[in-house]
Amino acid sequence: MKPDNRKFYQTTYIVEILSETSIPEYMDLKDVLEESEYGSYSSDIKSQKTVEVDAKTMTKLLIDQRIDPSFFDLDFEEEVA
Repeated sequence: MKPDNRKFYQTTYIVEILSETSIPEYMDLKDVLEESEYGSYSSDIKSQKTVEVDAKTMTKLLIDQRIDPSFFDLDFEEEVA
């Protein structure tokens, strides 16, 4: 396999959500953020961190998210053992 010199980035946000009721488990992040923008939740981004990762690390991160590495034209052989 040829070396992959592309750059990839992993960004992590910590978001605080304030609400009068518990957020239902079935709500995904998109729904929660929409409710905080237009509905009855309040939200605030507490931190954001972006790190550069190599192709091997990105492959593992994609697999951890249950996303096929081909999403970024990577393959399973790049996975870190």
